[in-house]
Amino acid sequence: MSITLGPVTLPAGLLWSDEYQDQPIAQTIRRRLDGGLAVYAHANLAGRPITLTTGADQWLTRAQGDALAALASVPGAIYTLTFGDRTSTSFTVAWRHQDAPALDLQPLIDYADPATTDLLVGTIKLMTV
Repeated sequence: MSITLGPVTLPAGLLWSDEYQDQPIAQTIRRRLDGGLAVYAHANLAGRPITLTTGADQWLTRAQGDALAALASVPGAIYTLTFGDRTSTSFTVAWRHQDAPALDLQPLIDYADPATTDLLVGTIKLMTV
C-alpha cells in the first residue's frame, strides 16, 4: 500500500512523526473574581500537524520531490492525503508554510548530474484544514 498526496504517490513507509503530538482540545483557564476558576474548552477542528519523514529504508525519488515541490508552490492549495496502509484513512490538508520550509528534502547521495530516479531524504510538513 502507499500514501498519496493529491496526485502524487509516496512510499508507504514514510513515518508520521507527530501523529500523537496533536492537541485536539483547546482550553482557556481564567480566575474568577471570587477566586474560583472558569474553564473554557472546545475541540480543535483543524490545524492538526502531519509531518511525514523518510525512514531508514524509505526514500523519495527526485521525480516525487519535484512533484511535491510543484504542489507546495501553489498558494492556498488544499489536497487529500490518504494513507492506503491504514484502512484508507484520508485527511484534507494544506502545506504548513509557517514552519518553513514546508518541504525539506536533500539528496541521499549528491550527484553532479542528478536523475529523476535519484533518492531524497527529508520531511513533508502538512496540516489538516
